[in-house]
Amino acid sequence: MSEKLKVTVIGGGGKMGTRVSNNLAKNSEWAELYLCETSPHGIESIKSRGLDVTAMEKAVPIADVVVLAVPDTLIRIVSEDVVKLMTPGKTLMILDPAAAVAKELALRDDCTFAVVHPCHPSYFLDQDTAEARTDYFGGIAGKQDIVMAKIQGDDKKFDQARKVGEAMFSPVVNSYVMGIRDIAFLEPTLVEILGATTLYAMSETVKEAERRGIPRAAAESFLTGHIYNLTANFLGKLNAKVSDACMVAIDLGNKYVLRDDWKRIWDDKILDENIHIMLHPNENK
Repeated sequence: MSEKLKVTVIGGGGKMGTRVSNNLAKNSEWAELYLCETSPHGIESIKSRGLDVTAMEKAVPIADVVVLAVPDTLIRIVSEDVVKLMTPGKTLMILDPAAAVAKELALRDDCTFAVVHPCHPSYFLDQDTAEARTDYFGGIAGKQDIVMAKIQGDDKKFDQARKVGEAMFSPVVNSYVMGIRDIAFLEPTLVEILGATTLYAMSETVKEAERRGIPRAAAESFLTGHIYNLTANFLGKLNAKVSDACMVAIDLGNKYVLRDDWKRIWDDKILDENIHIMLHPNENK
């Protein structure tokens, strides 16, 4: 019988730490789990799940894989302490690429570093159960994909990290491997600066429709149905084109809703500026 993989989660009682550690705990046949936490609320959260809290000074040196489940704004400070405690040849994983792209993640030449991030369940995935169909975040019952990147280090250790990443966000259909800047262009650029912004505007527009007397349920159904249909259309999943009137409306939307130069968000300089602002929000108030 092969020795179990020792996985330590830093911030195991936080929002993301709870999600990933719950899934890792289901893989006790190959993973030996250690959870580190300093906040009273996080410690209570871990204990309430029947799990133990281990001091970072003990849990990090013995770990094969260390997972940093802490907010992006804390990675620079936390990673300095964690990386010093790691054993040579081991692996550290972060859950978002921003700190690595901004070079705020502490590194060591004798260790492997990786990033993993969930895609969240797509409405194009055929989920198997009612629970899975309402698992909008993923990691509970809903199938989803993940993206991963090796920041630096050994390929075999990265394969080990990939196994941990797939377990953390299971059930996983595909794990796509790419560069860290590629993941950063997916988030924040694609899904937050553009996607979340426009979707938030849509939710505000539903409120306006309701204020004008349109039934909210009708507005929600109309909006989400059209999003599903138009997404399939624009991504080439339908053998059809939108109407000429819709294309005219899109041109109007570019005038009234989006800036004419909105595709600048894909410039490398803009990506680096945006990541800096997101990692240091207090500097920009």
